[in-house]
Parts: sequence; structure tokens; C-alpha cells
Amino acid sequence: MDTFRAEDRRAVLARAAIGALVAGLCCMTPILLAAAGITSVAIADNWGNLLYGEYRWYFRLGALGLILFTLATYFRSRGICTLQQARRQRNRILNTTLLALLIFHALYVFWTYVVLHYLGIAAGLPWGQWDESWAIPVSVVLMGAAALAYWLLPKIGSGARAAEVSRFEESQTH
Repeated sequence: MDTFRAEDRRAVLARAAIGALVAGLCCMTPILLAAAGITSVAIADNWGNLLYGEYRWYFRLGALGLILFTLATYFRSRGICTLQQARRQRNRILNTTLLALLIFHALYVFWTYVVLHYLGIAAGLPWGQWDESWAIPVSVVLMGAAALAYWLLPKIGSGARAAEVSRFEESQTH
């Protein structure tokens, strides 16, 4: 019974990054429109208020659905196709999914509330009125937790596999 594989780390990182990008589209779209000169700053600000104010949960849920869907296809491509196989690999699936969600949240907070916030201000949008000072320390904590889990989980997983093999070998000798 696997708990985590090192190959899962790249898959998790890519899926979480894409999810954070999708979730932040509500704020990125007005910046791109204003920076490209497609719309005025006032119209881009109205779009930003509408997309973030009214539809941010749709973007977040869409990103979460995208992450879960791509993780499911990732595991299916790795031979976990039936419920029986998923039960045998449940710790691996659970650890990989939780790591993906942790990394997603870290990247989402940093991308949306730090990077896009200040890019919007630089593009001329009146987003300076919103106090996003909480986002930097929260991003640091979330990124630290995600980095710690990203680097330690494969080591913990390999230790757990070694312990399982040792217990199995002991049970076979008795």
C-alpha cells in the first residue's frame, strides 16, 4: 500500500499551479484588458468588481473541479482504474490530493492577493483602496507549509513503505 511516490510531486505541482491560475482569472482578466488597451481602466475596474464580487466562487469551484478531474485522470493513467485498485492505493491518492489542495491554496493566495493585486494597481486599476496586507504573511505561511509537505511527504512515504515491508517480512517468518 503506497502512501506517496516522488513522481506524484510533479503532477501535483503542475495541477495546483494551473488551478491557481484558473481561480485567479477573475482578477487577471481585467488587468490584461487594461494593460493591452482593449478597455479603459474604468471598464476594467467594473469587470474586476463584477468578476471578483459576483463570480469569484465560480472561478474557485471551477479550479477545484479542474484539479480533481486532472488528478483522477492522472491516477487512471498510472493504472488506478477500479475502485479495488483505488482502495489499495487510498493513502497515495489521499496524500497526493491533500498536497495538491495545499499547494493550490498557497499559490492561489499568493497569485491573486499579492501578484495580481499589485499588477492591477500598476496597470492603473483603483485596487489600492483594498487592504490586502494580510495576504503576504498568509502567503508565506501557506507556501512554507506547502514546501515542507512537498519535500517531506516522499521521505515519509518511503519510510512508511519500508516499515510495511518490514512488518510483512516479520509476519511471513512466524
